[in-house]
Amino acid sequence: MASSSTAKGSFASSSSSSDSHGFQWEYDVFLSFRGEDTRNTFTDHLYTALKDRGIYTFRDDERLERGKEISSELLEAIERSSVSIIVLSKNYASSTWCLEELAKILECMATKKQKVFPVFYYVDPSDIRKQGGDFETAFHKHEGDYKDNPDKVQSWRSALTKVGKLAGWHLQESRPEAVLIKLIVDTISKRLKPSFSEIAEDLVGIESSLGEISDLLESGLDDIRFIGICGMGGIGKTTIAKVLYDCFSGDYEASCLLENVREVSGKKGVVHLQKILFSKLLNETSLNICHEGINYIRKRLCHKRVFVVLDDVDDQLEQLKKLAGKHNWFGSGSRIIITTRDKQVLISHGISSIYEVEGLKDDDALQLFHMKAFGEGQPTDDHVELSKQIVRYTNGLPLALEVLGSYLRGKSVEVWESGLNRLKTVPSQKILEKLRISYDGLDETDKQIFLDIACFFRGKNKDRVVEILDSCYFGSSSFGIEALDDKSLITISYNKLGMHDLLQEMGWKIVRDEHHYDCGQWSRLWLFEDIRRVLIENRGTEEVKGIVLDKSEHPITHLNGRSFSNMRNLRLLKIRNFDLSEDIENLSNELRFLKWPKYPLNSLPSNFRPPELFELNLCHSRIKYLWKDIKAFQKLKTIKLNYSHDLIETPDFTMVPNLEMLYLEGCTRLRKVHESVGGLKRLTILNLRSCKNLESFPSNLSGLKLLKILNLQGCSKLDKLPQNLGELECLEYLDLGGTAIRQVPSSIARLTNLKTLSFSACKGQQPRSWISLSWTRRHPSSMCLLLPPLSGLCSLKTLDLSDCGLLEGALPNDIGSLRSLKELKLSNNNFFSLPESIKELSKLKILCLENCQLLLSLPELPPNTIFVGAEDCRSLKDVSGALRGGTSKKFALHLFNCLKLLENQDQENSLAVMLLKQYLQQRDNHFSHLFHIPLPGSEIPKWFSCRTDGDSVAIELMPNWLNDGFMGIAMCGVFTPDPEDLNSGINEMSFDMSIMRNDYSACFDIPSSTAVESDHLYLTFVSRVKFEHDYSYKITEDGTSSEYNFSDDVPISRSTCIHARFFGSNSKVIKCGIRLVYKQDIEDFQELPAADGSTFHQNHNCSLAEGRSRCWHRFFMPTKLEEQCNIRRNYSRGGLYDPDASRYEYSDSDSDEEPDLTKENYQPSGPIFRSI
Repeated sequence: MASSSTAKGSFASSSSSSDSHGFQWEYDVFLSFRGEDTRNTFTDHLYTALKDRGIYTFRDDERLERGKEISSELLEAIERSSVSIIVLSKNYASSTWCLEELAKILECMATKKQKVFPVFYYVDPSDIRKQGGDFETAFHKHEGDYKDNPDKVQSWRSALTKVGKLAGWHLQESRPEAVLIKLIVDTISKRLKPSFSEIAEDLVGIESSLGEISDLLESGLDDIRFIGICGMGGIGKTTIAKVLYDCFSGDYEASCLLENVREVSGKKGVVHLQKILFSKLLNETSLNICHEGINYIRKRLCHKRVFVVLDDVDDQLEQLKKLAGKHNWFGSGSRIIITTRDKQVLISHGISSIYEVEGLKDDDALQLFHMKAFGEGQPTDDHVELSKQIVRYTNGLPLALEVLGSYLRGKSVEVWESGLNRLKTVPSQKILEKLRISYDGLDETDKQIFLDIACFFRGKNKDRVVEILDSCYFGSSSFGIEALDDKSLITISYNKLGMHDLLQEMGWKIVRDEHHYDCGQWSRLWLFEDIRRVLIENRGTEEVKGIVLDKSEHPITHLNGRSFSNMRNLRLLKIRNFDLSEDIENLSNELRFLKWPKYPLNSLPSNFRPPELFELNLCHSRIKYLWKDIKAFQKLKTIKLNYSHDLIETPDFTMVPNLEMLYLEGCTRLRKVHESVGGLKRLTILNLRSCKNLESFPSNLSGLKLLKILNLQGCSKLDKLPQNLGELECLEYLDLGGTAIRQVPSSIARLTNLKTLSFSACKGQQPRSWISLSWTRRHPSSMCLLLPPLSGLCSLKTLDLSDCGLLEGALPNDIGSLRSLKELKLSNNNFFSLPESIKELSKLKILCLENCQLLLSLPELPPNTIFVGAEDCRSLKDVSGALRGGTSKKFALHLFNCLKLLENQDQENSLAVMLLKQYLQQRDNHFSHLFHIPLPGSEIPKWFSCRTDGDSVAIELMPNWLNDGFMGIAMCGVFTPDPEDLNSGINEMSFDMSIMRNDYSACFDIPSSTAVESDHLYLTFVSRVKFEHDYSYKITEDGTSSEYNFSDDVPISRSTCIHARFFGSNSKVIKCGIRLVYKQDIEDFQELPAADGSTFHQNHNCSLAEGRSRCWHRFFMPTKLEEQCNIRRNYSRGGLYDPDASRYEYSDSDSDEEPDLTKENYQPSGPIFRSI
C-alpha cells in the first residue's frame, strides 16, 4: 500500500446471545414439505446442501402421520427457527400436518418476524393462492372431514393464499433442480449472515470499531491487502477478528481462521499451522506440506481470493513468513488479518494498515461491567458509584471488567467496598493483581482446580481433565470447573479448557509466590528447568503436589534414587526423558496419576502402594513385572504398558476390581495373561495387539460382562480361543487378525452386539518342519480358517476375512443373513466363486476381493454397494453380475490387472461400455450419480464418438445440445505404464473436465489410484444432475461470476465446448475419448460404424448426437482460459470410507494431547475408498 493508515478503537462482548427481536433461535431453517412428494428427492438434496453449508436445519425425518394431530415438537421447532422454507408440492394440501405447519409458520412470521420462503415445486403459484387444481380437490375433502370446524379449514385457505403471494422460487420442468438448490442455499446463507447493526446489539462498543476497520479492509477492491490488529492482552483483538471473519469470509472463494498462532506454533511447530491453513484454503484434508512443497502450494493458491485471520502472532517473524509471507501468495482481492500484542511485528512485516485496539470508553466500560455484575437487573445508586470507581481502576480492559463483574455479581455493597479497597492498594498497571480478586473469592478446592488448569491443563479436553482431577478432589472437579467458567476465569469451547494469557500468568505468579526463591517448595512444577533442578538436586519437599512436563524435546537427564523421596504429597506425576542411575527409594503413595513414558526400571518400588491411584501409564518402559504376589489397587481404572518389550507376564489382578482399561499392545515378550483378567467385571477395553509371543489366554471369560473391545491382532502364537467367548455379551469390536487360530468357537454367534470382526491373515499355526510343510502343501485345507455359522451376529457391520486361505465353499452359507453388514473384506483368498446369498446383504457398501487369484466371476450384488475392489483377480472372466441387482447412485468397480477380461474384447465389443450400459439402464435421471471403472484395455471403444491420441479431447457444442434427452457425459482414457517410472510405486489416474463459454471455464477432478502392469482403460460417467450442479452459476461477458437467477436462461446451455484432459502419475495417457449420452443411446445402444482409420471422428457420424456437437482433434487452451480454469492434477488416493465408525485402530503416541480414555487412541478407520 502506498500510504500508512492506522485506526484506533475498542469494544467488548456482552452476555446477550439472542437475535435482534429478543428470540433465541435453536435452528437456522425449518423445512416444511410433503414427505411422499419430495422427502427422498428435492427436499433431501436441499437438506444436504444446507447442512454442508453449515446451516443448522430441522427436518422431520419420521413424519409418519399416524394421527391427525401435529406433534408439539414440530410446533416448537417452527417457533425456534429463524427461517422457514416451505416446499409446496402437488400433495402438500392433502396433509393436515402440512397445513398446520404452514399456519404456524405464518403465525411466527407475523409475531416473531421469522423469514419465510416458499418453493413452488412443479405447481402453479396461482393454484396455491386460489386453492385450484389439486389443492381444490384436497380442500373438498377437508371441508367434508371438518364439517364441525369450518374455521380451521378457512384458516388453512388463508395461510395458502398468503404464502402464495410471498416471493420465492418456482421450479418447472425446464429448470434443473441442482441450480435452484444452490440459489436457495446462497440466499439463505446471506439472510442468516449477521449485519454490523445486529452484532452491535450483542457486543459493547463495537459498531464504530467495525466501521473503521471495514474502511481499512475495503473489501470490494481487487488489491491484496494485509491488515494488522494490535493491542495488549485481553483488550479484544481476537473478538474483533472473529466478528470480521463471520461478516466477510462468506464473500470469498476460501477462508480460514487460524487461532492461537503463538501457542500452537510453540507446541506443534509452524509446519502444523501451515498444513491447517493451506489445507482449508485449498479444500484438501490430506495435504502434505513436506511432500507437496510450499512453492507448489503457493502456486495453486495465488489465483484464489481468500480471507484469512492469523490470530495472536508473536514477535517471531518466522510465523508470518511461513503463513503469509508475501502479497503474491494470494489471489487478487484477498484480505489477510493479523492480530498481535506487538505492533512492531506488523511493521517489520511491511504491514502499514494497522488498527490499534484501545480500552473501552467509560460509558461502554460501565455498560459491560453492569451486564456482567447485574445481568438484566438494575444497580442501586451505591452500586453505580462503586461501579464507576472499578471501571476507572481497570482502565477499560474488557477482560478485567468481565472477571470482576462476574465475581461481584450478587454480592452486597459491603463486599463491593472491600473489593474496591483491595484494588486501591494495587497500582493500576498491574492487571494481574487486580484479576486475583476473583481468584481470592473462590473456595479452596476451586482455587486448587484453577491453579491446576493454569499450570497443567490449559487447552486440554475437559472430560479428560475432570477424570484426572476427580481423583484429587473427591469427584468435585466438574462442579469446580463450572464455577470457574461462571466467573470468567476459564472458557470452555468445543469441550476444551481455555484461559486468557493474563489469567494464566496470574496463576503462575500465585504458585511462584508460595516461595519466591525455592521452586522445590512450589505446589506445582511445569517448566523443564524447574523440574530438572528440583529432581537433580533433590530439592523436592512435601509442598510439591504436581509435576507435569508435556514437551519431549529436552535431552535425557539422569536422576538418582532419592529424587522423589521427600515429595510425600505428590499427586500428579507426568515426566519424560528422565533416566535413573539406581532404583527409586520412595515414590509418593499419594499419587493419583502416574505417566512416565520409557520408565527406565524393571519394576516399581516394592513399597509403592498408592490407594488412590486411578491411572498407571508406563508405555515403552523396561518393566518386567508390575508387582509380585497380590497387591490392592482398589481405585485403579487404567493400566497402559504398551510396547514394554521386557514384560513377560501380567500380575494378579484379583485386588484390582475396578480396572476398566488394560493396554498391553506391542509387549513382544509377553507369554501369559493371568487368569484373574477373566474376572474383571468392569473391564471395557483389553488390547493385546502385536503380543507375538502370547501363547496363553484366560480360559474363562465369564466375568467380563462389560468388555466392549478385545484386540488380539498380531498374536501369532495364539491358536485357541475360550469356548465361552460368546458370553462377552457387550463386545462390539473383536480383532483376531494374524493369530494362529484356525477353529473358531461356535459360541461366537451369540455376540449379538458385535459390530466389527476381523480374522485377517488367520491361517492356523505355520509349519515348523519340512514334514509339516510338505503335508500342508498336499492338504491346503489344513491352513484354511474354519468358520462356524455367523447368523447370530445381527449387529455386525464390518467383517474381515482377508488372507485366511479360504477355499471354495469355506464361506458360511448363512453369510447373507448378516443384514447389518456394510463392509466385507475377502481379499487374498482361494475360492472360485462367492455365495449367491451375498446379494441379500442389503446394507453392504464395500466389497474387497483384491488378489483372489482363482475367482472366476462376480455374483449379483446388493443395490447399495458403492465400491467393489477386484484388483489382481487374474482368473476373473465375468463381472456382469456386479450390476445385475442394481447399484447405488455412486458406483466404482476396480478391475486393475484382471487380464482375463481382455478375452473376447475389442473396440466393437467393449466390456467397459457394456457395463456402463447396464448401469444406465438401471438408473433414473433424478439422482446425482457417478460411475467409475478402470480395467485392462489399450483401445478406446468405438462407441465413443470422439476419440483421439494424446491426453485431451474436446467436443464443440451445438445450440440444442442440452435438451430433455441429455443424460450425462461419458469419458475414457488409455493409460500405459511409464517405463522410466516402473519402480516408482503406485500408478495414479485422474481427469479434469471443463465447460467453456466466452473463453472461461471451471474444472473439477475425480481422482483414482492403483498399481498397474499393462495398458488400462479408465471410464467415467458424470450424470446431467451432477454436471449441472457443478456449473450452477452464470458467467458474465467480462468474465466475472454473478449470482444465478433462476428466471434466466440456463447459462450452461450457451457453452461452446466441453474439454476433458486425463493425467497419470508414473503412467502416460496415450488415447482418450468422450461422448454425450442421451436417452435414445440407452434405448437402443447401437455401436457406431467403424472409423476410416484416422484418429479424427466427426460427431455427425453418430446417429444420436448428430447436429449437437463436433469433435476436435486438437485443443489449444487460451492463456486467459488456463488462468481461469487452473486445472488441478490431483493424485490423491481419496478419502477413508467408514461404514459406521465401528472399527477402532490403536496408535500409541507420546503427543502433548492427553487421549480420550473412552476408547483411548482407537479411531475409526476403513479401507481406502477411491473417489468417484
